[in-house]
Amino acid sequence: MQIKKQIMLGVMMVVATGNHRLEAQEFGLTYTTELQTDFRKGSNWVNLLRSDFSFPITRQVELKAATISVARTREERLADDLQTFSNIEEENIPLALAVCGAEWHTGKSTFFVGIRNLNEDYFASPCTSLFTNSSCGIFPTLSANYPIANYPLASVGIDYKLTLEHWEVETSLYNGTGYRMWAGRENVFRVCPATDGILSVTSINYRKNGSNYYMGFALRSGLPVGNENGNETQTSAPETQRQLNTVIWTYAEQRLFSRVYALCQYSFNPTEKNGCRSYAGAGLVWHCGKTEGGAFADYADFSSEHEWAAELTWKVPCLKHGYLQPTLHLIRNSHESKVIGLLRLGYFI
Repeated sequence: MQIKKQIMLGVMMVVATGNHRLEAQEFGLTYTTELQTDFRKGSNWVNLLRSDFSFPITRQVELKAATISVARTREERLADDLQTFSNIEEENIPLALAVCGAEWHTGKSTFFVGIRNLNEDYFASPCTSLFTNSSCGIFPTLSANYPIANYPLASVGIDYKLTLEHWEVETSLYNGTGYRMWAGRENVFRVCPATDGILSVTSINYRKNGSNYYMGFALRSGLPVGNENGNETQTSAPETQRQLNTVIWTYAEQRLFSRVYALCQYSFNPTEKNGCRSYAGAGLVWHCGKTEGGAFADYADFSSEHEWAAELTWKVPCLKHGYLQPTLHLIRNSHESKVIGLLRLGYFI
């Protein structure tokens, strides 16, 4: 209850501030609320509030910041799935940084330095952004194996983009472990490669005639972590256990007809013996007027078990700056089969 009050107070402050903002600065607010049910006895209500702020210093340099707050009514998740069917669900978070730094634009290049969430730069595309399953964003071969700066975590990093007519090349370097605290050892401003490791990500993207193609890889150097357990597995001689892990991925959004797209994804981790070793997914996305629908199925292979998941979703614009999105998830893994329904409402200010 206290967290909900804090979020509502933040919304009121943001709206009041927006009415008196300076002419040069930009401010945005996104509220996403989601009702979940397993069609039996379980239900959950998840809320995500995100604010975005930018302030130009010169014509080429601007300060950027983004925060997130999460509140849910149920501590336990409705499904014990390996891939997380809702990409906004997380434990209660009063306030955390997603972005905080300076961005420099020069010619066809963009350079950012500061606090950054990995999802700000990678695994976000026109088709994947429709689906609510987390694997349609960042692949579990990376997110499930390492405690990196994946939502809701962030870390200190640098990011570079080169945008050409049909090509885009992007490369980033992050602190190897993500955090969301403001103070203490696990604060988001921490830079400690000796214990946290280093994460390097590179992606090469190509777009033409409405189709998009992506290929990338990530290198993480650090102590063995074992399926998001952080540095808990280190011993008294950590330097002898440092590892270099590799994750490779590719996915395509192929335009089939004027308003129909096919989505194909594949990723594998050739160096990780534990956690998720490979992932594959495929689906269709179609547009009907102003609405957008999609069907998607994927398979994730973990060292100890595997999981199949499918999603059927429909996104309908409403309230001028919002949308309503009913979704059905089918989940089957080594220990359970689940049907999850959710109704998501998003609104932008």
